[in-house]
Amino acid sequence: MTKNVKIIGKSQYVLGFLGAVIIGIFLGDKIIFDFGWTLGIIGGLIFAIVMFWQEKFRLLVFVTLLGLFFGLFYYHFWDYRESRKVLIYNQTITIDSWISEKPVRDSGDQKIIIDYEKTKVQVTIPKYPEYNYGDKLEVKGIIKNPAEVKSKEGEFNYGQYLLKKGIRGEVKNPESIKKTGATGNIVTKTIYKIGDKFENTLNRVLAEPYAALQAGIILGSKRNIPDSLMSAFNRDGLTHIVAVSGYNLMIVVSALALILTPFSRKFAFWGSICFIIFFVILTGAPASVLRAAVLAILVLWCKILGRRPYYPILILFAGVLMLLFNPYALKNDLSFQLSFLAFIGLTMLSPKISAIRIVNKSPNIIKTAFSETMSAQILVLPILLLNFGILSFIAPLANILVLPTVPTSMFLGFLAGGIGIIYLPLGRLVGLLAYLVLKYIIVVTEFLSRFNFSAVTLKTSDWWWLPIYYLIIYLIFKRIKNVAEVKR
Repeated sequence: MTKNVKIIGKSQYVLGFLGAVIIGIFLGDKIIFDFGWTLGIIGGLIFAIVMFWQEKFRLLVFVTLLGLFFGLFYYHFWDYRESRKVLIYNQTITIDSWISEKPVRDSGDQKIIIDYEKTKVQVTIPKYPEYNYGDKLEVKGIIKNPAEVKSKEGEFNYGQYLLKKGIRGEVKNPESIKKTGATGNIVTKTIYKIGDKFENTLNRVLAEPYAALQAGIILGSKRNIPDSLMSAFNRDGLTHIVAVSGYNLMIVVSALALILTPFSRKFAFWGSICFIIFFVILTGAPASVLRAAVLAILVLWCKILGRRPYYPILILFAGVLMLLFNPYALKNDLSFQLSFLAFIGLTMLSPKISAIRIVNKSPNIIKTAFSETMSAQILVLPILLLNFGILSFIAPLANILVLPTVPTSMFLGFLAGGIGIIYLPLGRLVGLLAYLVLKYIIVVTEFLSRFNFSAVTLKTSDWWWLPIYYLIIYLIFKRIKNVAEVKR
């Protein structure tokens, strides 16, 4: 017990540094990082070293300032490097390159990312013929500058979104495109093929819209889910079940660890690590899954070392690690924002909500679903309002009724798809069980979305209330913690 307290005490410096790095990246586009700023911050740090090195609290301040400086410096270093990547715009040119990421397909077209001039270009083409990761292409067309894409005030800026993802050019409906060969990582290519084969098998063992919903729950693929059903998910606050996330990953990893642990802890650890890497590539490596993968690996590492994971440090460390690969994601990647806030809610707020008397006395299945749903919804609510303007009143009830069925749906879907690849008739038999769970999810979702009070539109572009909201939430849950400690 003493050892645990000592580790948490030392962790204050780590928390201060990592938190300040994120704050520095957040403020990067607001602070002009010129020579004067650099000289001033370095001078301030040197002064802090001389004056405050021996004092514990003042040392914490110094470490925090160091993290803030690093975050500011790294953001501007990244921004300077990206701003120098300029292509030849508004002229017809021929690009001979290869598809470096998994193509995104929907009902109408496909978007492919190709490497060009040490940056990325997004090419939008008709859905057929389909192209895949690793295909070498010869594309002739006009490259547009995403920075020139205009959007109305308060609306989603798609051009800025592309720029912040490192995409410096966009080609829509090129004059010509043809495949000239193939390249790419053989392991990544094989995993993508397995994923496509798995999704195609789901379409053969399940009818629509159940196959599309099952693919969404497991792989996050929403391209064939009917618009009416997606609208119902939005109104009920259930969109997260078809947006592949850390929840999906943790369900699968927990089940895998349960199966492998009887062999040995090391075997379970490395088996889980391999599957995490496989799952990340299979899903196309979205931000939510990358965040979950980093956290899952860190948690597994702590367990193999016999240490209890300290989630505040794990969350911040995973965040900083991902922001080092793209600091723009902090303000411009909605998936990154929602996944991190949801995970903070699940790890930090969910136990406190479960400890509330009326919740704690509920059956475990209701208590878990309610506490996890509310903890995630509380933290992501401001971001959802800013981006979508939909406030769902029926989300707690909808999640209580639907969320407990998601692990079963994932298990049966994996089983039906995997067996179907080997022997289709048996896969269809297992698919009947998956159909029953999916039918329940759809019926409940559509029924609840019909109520007029299920959701309201509350669109706002003002952000000033966000700090006040999160401060109030912090004070409320701090009060809940204090009350719980007094009762104990």
